[in-house]
Amino acid sequence: MQSSQNPVFRRLGALCVAAVLAGCAAGTAPPADSGGSPAGALTIKRDSYGVPHVYANDTRGLFHGFGYAVAEDRLFQMEMARRAVLGTVSEVMGPDYVALDKGSRSGFTPASIRAQLAKLPADDAAIFAGYAAGFNARVREVLADKSKWMPKQFIDAGFEPKADWTDYDVAMVWIGTMANRFSNASSEIANLRLLNQLKQARGDVVGKQLFDQILWLEDPLAPTTVPRTTKLAAQADSPTRGEAQMARLGQVSPEVLVAMNDVDAARRGVVPTETRPTASNLWIAGPSKTTDGSTVFINGPQFGWVNPSYVFAVGLHGAGFDVTGNTPFAHPVVLFGTNGKISWGATAGPQDVNDIYQEKLNPANPHEYLFNGQMRKMGQRTEVIKVKGAPDVSLDVYSTVHGLVTSFDVPNNAAYSMRRSWDGLELESMVAWIRSMQAQNWTDWLAQARRVAITINWYYADTDGNIGYVSPARLPIRPASQDVRLPAIGDGSMEWAGFRPFSDVPQVLNPAQGYISNWNNQPAPGSTGDGNNYGAVDRVNEFNRRFEAKPRLTPDEVWRLNYDTAFADTNARYFISFINEATKDLPPGDPVRQAAQTLARWNMLDEDTRDTGRYEGAAATIMREWLPIMYRKLLQADLPPALLPAYSNPGYANADTVGSIRPGNGSKLLYNALLGSRAGVPQTIDFFHGADKNAMIRSAMSDALAQLTTRFGADQSKWLTPVTRHTFLPKNFIGAPQAGPDETLTLPTYMNRGTQNHKAVLTKQGVTLCTVAPPGQSGFIAPDGRKSGHYADQMQLYKDFGCKPEWLTPAALDANLESTKVLKY
Repeated sequence: MQSSQNPVFRRLGALCVAAVLAGCAAGTAPPADSGGSPAGALTIKRDSYGVPHVYANDTRGLFHGFGYAVAEDRLFQMEMARRAVLGTVSEVMGPDYVALDKGSRSGFTPASIRAQLAKLPADDAAIFAGYAAGFNARVREVLADKSKWMPKQFIDAGFEPKADWTDYDVAMVWIGTMANRFSNASSEIANLRLLNQLKQARGDVVGKQLFDQILWLEDPLAPTTVPRTTKLAAQADSPTRGEAQMARLGQVSPEVLVAMNDVDAARRGVVPTETRPTASNLWIAGPSKTTDGSTVFINGPQFGWVNPSYVFAVGLHGAGFDVTGNTPFAHPVVLFGTNGKISWGATAGPQDVNDIYQEKLNPANPHEYLFNGQMRKMGQRTEVIKVKGAPDVSLDVYSTVHGLVTSFDVPNNAAYSMRRSWDGLELESMVAWIRSMQAQNWTDWLAQARRVAITINWYYADTDGNIGYVSPARLPIRPASQDVRLPAIGDGSMEWAGFRPFSDVPQVLNPAQGYISNWNNQPAPGSTGDGNNYGAVDRVNEFNRRFEAKPRLTPDEVWRLNYDTAFADTNARYFISFINEATKDLPPGDPVRQAAQTLARWNMLDEDTRDTGRYEGAAATIMREWLPIMYRKLLQADLPPALLPAYSNPGYANADTVGSIRPGNGSKLLYNALLGSRAGVPQTIDFFHGADKNAMIRSAMSDALAQLTTRFGADQSKWLTPVTRHTFLPKNFIGAPQAGPDETLTLPTYMNRGTQNHKAVLTKQGVTLCTVAPPGQSGFIAPDGRKSGHYADQMQLYKDFGCKPEWLTPAALDANLESTKVLKY
C-alpha cells in the first residue's frame, strides 16, 4: 500500500499539519516577560502536554527554573546520566557496571573541564550555576517529602538523590552525552587491522588494492548535503599519500580491537563501532520548493529509543532568550527549536577531528614512548571507582603528548593515543550552541558556529525564507604524507601544523536546488574521514529522490517524507533494476522472473498498516533473502573468511536493534561492482572475476527462492516477514539504567526515524512549531507506583506520525495551560 493512501497516516499527518498551521500561535513572539514574577522569583508554566515554559528576568533565574523543571520530570534519569558520564554507576548499581565506569573515566580529563568552567564569563557561568541550583532545590523538596515525591526508581534501586549538583555536573552531562559521544570516534586501528588482514591473505599489492576498493576516501557519486556544484577548499591529495606511513606502521594484535570494542560497548551501551547503527536525519524545503512559498523544516535526531525520552521539551523566556523546543538529556540549550525568527536543528557531526597515534614503547618500560628522538614518560592519573557490595577498583589513565591512551599493544611494542582537535574547547563549543539560540539572522548564527570545535551538523531557516547548513568543527592541518584512514606515527614526524580556517568547513546558504537534506551522508565534496566510506549507496537518497520527483511539494508532502523514509527499505532501490535486467529474458513462468516482477511492483516500503505483525507482501522477504546471498557470492573469493561477516549483514532491523539502520556494508561494494567502470570508486579488483554478473544475480535469486520455499512453502502470499517491534529501553545510551527494568515500552512496528521530530513552518508572518518526543514529557513514577499523566502520552502520536503544537507566545500558552508555579531563587 502506498503511504499516501495509508488512512492512519492520512488522518494523523493532516492533524499534525493542521495543528501547526492553525493551532499554534503564529507570528514572531513579542519580547518575553518574566511571567508576572516579582524580582528574585521565576515562573514555570506547563502546557497541556506538561511542557514547562520558564519565565525569569536574569540568566541565573531562567536556568534555575530549567533545572528545577528537569528534576520534577526526570530526576532518576538525570541522576543516572550524571553517574554514567562521570563513571560512578557502580557505586549504586554494583560490579556489573565497573566496565562502563572505566570506559567513562578514561574518556575525559577532569582538570581540563574544571579549568574551562573557571574561565567562563559571569553570564555564561550563571547558566551552569543556575541550572545546578534549580535542580538541587527540587531534590531538597523531594527529600523533605519522600512519601510523596521520591521517584519509585530510587526506592527500587536502594539509594537516594543528593542535592549536590554543581556546574561541573551540568557541563559533564553535555560533554559525556554530546561531545564525547559524537566527536570521539575513530576507526583508524580497525582500518589498520583490516589492511594487515588483506595483505596477509592476498599479498601486499592486491591487499592494498582491496583495501582502497573497500575503504575509499572519495566517491564522486556520493550524495552530499552541500551540493557538488559548490566548490570548497580541501587539502590537496597526493598519489604517494600514506606510503611511508604504511611501511612504518606495525601489526595490530587482535586482542587490541577486542579490548577497544569491549570498552566502547561498555561506554556506549551498544555494539562495536563497525556495526553500530548511526544517527540523525534532517530535511528542509525552502520557499522555492513548497507550493505555498513557506519554509518547512523537519529534524529527526536519531539517538535511539529509551524510556524516559532521550529529549526534553522546554521553553525559556527572559534574559535575552525566547526559545522553545527539545533538547537531549535536558542540556541547558535547546538543540531543536525556534526563537520565533529563526529555527534550527542538528545531526551527528561527520568531520575528522581526531587522529589515533601509534606510539612506539620502550621495551623495558611500557609506560614510556618515543617522541622527537627521546623516550618520554606517559602522564598518569589514578581513578578510584567505588563499587556497591564489592571492594573499590583502581584505574590508571595514561596520556601522551597527543592525548589520552586508548589501548596498549604490548606484544607489538605499541600503544595508541587519541589526539582530539577539540580538547579544552568543550565548553566553548557548548556556550556557542547556547548563544546561537539568540541569533536573529544567518550572520549572527554563523558567528556562533565559528566557535564550535566539536564536530556537528547545524541547520538553519528564518522567516525571510533563507535556509542554510554548516558543519562546524576544528579541522587539523595534517601532513601531506598522512593517510587519514590509518593511525599516524607518534614519534613526532606526523604532527599537525595548526588548524584550517572556518571557511574550509562545509557550509551553504540557499542552495539552488531549494532544499537541504542529510541522513549522516557526506557533508560536502572532499569532506572525508577515517571511517565514513561515503558512497553512491546512501540512505539520504530516500529523501533526495522524493524531493527531486516533483518541482514543488505541499507542506503535507514534506511532512510525509517522515513516513516514507521511516519504512523505506534502504537497500532495495539500488538493485531492483539490475535484478529485472538480469531476468528479463527468462520465460514468463520462471520463478526467478516472477520474483523480479514482484520486486518491480513493490513500493520499497516495509509497511504493516494493519498491525498484523508481518510486513505486507512477499517483496520485502525476497529482498532480505537475496541480498546476503548475493553479498557472499560476490565477495567470498576475495575477502578472507574472517572479514566476510562484516559485509554479509544487509542492515535490516531485528529484535536487537536499538537505533537507526542504514544500507548493509556489502551493498556499497555490490552496487559499485554492478556499476563496473561507471562506479565512482575505481574497480581495480573485479569481484565478478570476468563472470556474467546477470548469471550471478539469477543464481542468487534461485538460491533465495529455494530457501524461502523450504521455510514458508510454495505459496508466495505466505512469504511474509515478521515485523520488528519498536522498542523503548529503560537504559540510556551508555548502558546505565535510567528507569526500572519493568519500564520497557513498545510500539507494533519499527520506524527508522527520529528519536523525536520537530517541525517548524516559517513564513513572513512568523513561525509555527510542532514536536513529538515519545514516550512522554515526564518519567516520574510516585512511590506508590502511580505514573505521571505525561509518562507515555506521546506514544500513540508518534506511532501515527502526528505531532503536538508548541505554544510560542504567552497568550497561546495561557490558552493551553495546565499549571503555574512561582519559585524564589
